[in-house]
Amino acid sequence: MRISLTFAILAMCGSHAWAQSPGRWPQFRGPDGRGIAADAKPLPVHFGPDKNLLWKKPLPRGLSSPVVWGDRIFVTAHDASRTMLETICLDRERGIVQWRRAAPTKSIERVNKVNSPATATPCTDGERVYVSFGSFGLLCYDFKGKELWSRRLPLPPAGFGTGTSPVLAGDLLLLNGQGKDFHLLAVNKKTGDTVWTTPQPPFPSLYPAPYLWKNGAHTEVIVPGRGGLLAYDLNGGAKRWWVPGLSPEANTSATEGDGLLFVASHLPGGDPDLRMKLPTFAALLKRHDKNGDGRLSRQEAPTDVKIFERGGKEGVGEIRLHQMYWLFDKNGDGQIDGKEWRAMEETPFNNSLLAIRPGGANDISDTHVAWQARRGIPEVPSPLYYRGRLYLIRNGGVLTCLDAKTGKEVFAPARLGPDGMYYASPVAGDGKVYIASDSGSVVVLNAGPRFEALAENDLGESIGATPALADGVIYVRTAGHLFAFREQP
Repeated sequence: MRISLTFAILAMCGSHAWAQSPGRWPQFRGPDGRGIAADAKPLPVHFGPDKNLLWKKPLPRGLSSPVVWGDRIFVTAHDASRTMLETICLDRERGIVQWRRAAPTKSIERVNKVNSPATATPCTDGERVYVSFGSFGLLCYDFKGKELWSRRLPLPPAGFGTGTSPVLAGDLLLLNGQGKDFHLLAVNKKTGDTVWTTPQPPFPSLYPAPYLWKNGAHTEVIVPGRGGLLAYDLNGGAKRWWVPGLSPEANTSATEGDGLLFVASHLPGGDPDLRMKLPTFAALLKRHDKNGDGRLSRQEAPTDVKIFERGGKEGVGEIRLHQMYWLFDKNGDGQIDGKEWRAMEETPFNNSLLAIRPGGANDISDTHVAWQARRGIPEVPSPLYYRGRLYLIRNGGVLTCLDAKTGKEVFAPARLGPDGMYYASPVAGDGKVYIASDSGSVVVLNAGPRFEALAENDLGESIGATPALADGVIYVRTAGHLFAFREQP
């Protein structure tokens, strides 16, 4: 009788219990963008379609992560059957769709086959939800689905498609990389009006979400980009400091811990053990220089020349020359000449992770870099700081764990069960680290001083979106569904 009464009370509480809960995941990588659960509630180790499943909801494809606040979950999606981009609100308790709103766009941007036009993760302040689509711009809704404002923006010049996500900073909404005339956009979150913008820098950035780093009286907006890193003052957007000499591409967002800022930059072929392999320029010209001018135009660039292969299986994640044409065409004239090719033959860049001390000004590369790591650097997943350690996951399922203060390896690099590609960023909570692979498995690690895999959970569908953790529940978006898992009594 007491058991029945308990279940009756829980049933009456319903979604109100969720609404009163402190567990939130309000943006890409959760509270403060760090990928760590805000609460200490127990999280499941073993889960799947038939274990510790709360609910499972079919959704159109998208790579945006679920955002959690109160009794609501927000995601974006691309319904290819109806050529539509939409924002979807679900009930957190049962996964039932509460409302869905289509973005007023007439065309959909072209993206790489592994990307999606619905990649940007929404963000919320508990009253409004803010979404971004490369094909449109910014949209703001209240929690009942009423559009409060919209802001059209130019299509970003991203070869792989849009990848960044909006971030809230007090009364400002920040967006990186969507616009030909600015680098970073700050708008009033209540109206969508521009507060400030920054001009295009020497380090263009298209994919990382901005990261807010609070240093004393200043809050800095950290934006990694091609070839360097920039920090802007949140109050007005002035440049505060920068670091040149990074990889020619930046996909990951920054994080912090132990008083340091951590930023990773990676381009395929820049790892010491996985160097780019190039044919001779003479051999390329002989086969593909159709007009005989001694150069290779974009139209002449071969589609069958493989310069790098990433991942653990033959043919998985290979990179071909035409996909990286921009890297070789240094002066941007639409031609690759012998000098430009020779400049790339030795791969003159290194992938790296920097640990940066606060308090710098202008070029800080010689003054405020605490340490640098060059092995195991992730291409797309952002680094995770948790309990004094940094977790990095590289394509092929190679895990690197570093001491955050020194950069030294905590244990030797370990290979997880799922190989292939990794796009989702690691997240952590309850003493566990969760790492999702494109193959559809979520590996659960014990966050300790040695490598200890607790479980490998196969969800049966590819995973590209970063999971969310709130109130002891892990929300995982796959290619066709949104799952909610919690340890069952």
